[in-house]
Amino acid sequence: MPYLIVFVLAAIVGGGVYLATVNRARATPALGFGGPEPVGEEPGNPGPGYAYLRLSTRGPSWQDRVVGILGLIVLIVLGTAALAFAIYQAGFYINRTIEAFLD
Repeated sequence: MPYLIVFVLAAIVGGGVYLATVNRARATPALGFGGPEPVGEEPGNPGPGYAYLRLSTRGPSWQDRVVGILGLIVLIVLGTAALAFAIYQAGFYINRTIEAFLD
């Protein structure tokens, strides 16, 4: 049951972060791109010192999203197993050290 509570809380926080960042309206970037064109310059000409970045206008496909979710699950499982093993080994060596002092 505690694992289910942690999972639900993580899903709620993840959904909140998604709604707060990815799903909002796009603001004008702070790099000088996408703003009003200066007077006398034609649209499409970035001017000296600037360059246009090519960005995808489509989001990731459902296959990309599924692969990303599966990758996150694998990384979380491996990270948790590595952390559990490290904690176990630390406890083992601490216990061995304490036993050596008691003998």
